[in-house]
Amino acid sequence: MEPHPQMSDMMIDPLAALRAKPGGALALLVRAEGGFPRRPGATMTLWPDGARVGRLGAGCIDADIAAHLDRPGPVTRLIYGVGGPVDLPLPCGGTVEIALLHHPDPAWLAQIADAQRNRRVGCWRLDLATGMRREVERTETGLKGDHFDLRTNPRCALHIHGEGDEAAALTAMARAAGLDCHSGPEAPAIDAQTAVVTLFHDHDRELPALRRALDSPAFYIGGLGSRRAQMARVAALREAGFGDGALARLRGPIGVIAPVREPRLLAASVLTEILAAYDQAFG
Repeated sequence: MEPHPQMSDMMIDPLAALRAKPGGALALLVRAEGGFPRRPGATMTLWPDGARVGRLGAGCIDADIAAHLDRPGPVTRLIYGVGGPVDLPLPCGGTVEIALLHHPDPAWLAQIADAQRNRRVGCWRLDLATGMRREVERTETGLKGDHFDLRTNPRCALHIHGEGDEAAALTAMARAAGLDCHSGPEAPAIDAQTAVVTLFHDHDRELPALRRALDSPAFYIGGLGSRRAQMARVAALREAGFGDGALARLRGPIGVIAPVREPRLLAASVLTEILAAYDQAFG
């Protein structure tokens, strides 16, 4: 992977880009106050040749971060906004702190990649003075004095069940957004970062997939259809032995816009709902 010198595509993983092209630095957002749009844990990778993958803020902030690539030491801590030493006020009126890791450990990047590949939660504690890191059993992302705890979750995955234009449109949009999509009997096990969607017009065909989903830790479960179809679906699953707690997880009608008949609009509506649910649970 050779990022273009001006590349800052949010859809490309900065950590993966740094593994593919060593020699860069990792900018890590460790504190955000006020209305800043990114959360702690967000990353951007920068190289001495001007290449950049990811984005942490407005262009002026990202450009200023790049100006510190030649600073000595393992980590440079930068503060922007209210109370910061850099005269660069933020439009949101808040304050952000960036830890610029000049030589991130390749072994650590490989550990993160391994956790993502195997869909495991990864937890690390970074020393912001030395850049050293150690794996911890459990933590949440956040600044803790001179340390920053980073929790990485598996990426959002979709199990899409159905045939026809709706399933094809949702699969295409999800894959274009960089999500893992699966369907049919070859789909991997459902984990907590998986969304399950059934897109059958013959609703009897959706019940096996919904039963498996309700028995799993999936963060999102939804089925195509009207409110009447949802009531019938809930009744059938209740008859199959599912109680109120499980059935409360079942969404329908699905999507942020309802009712929708056009397949591409339906797919965009459902994907938006899924990504919002993932962000709320794991963002």
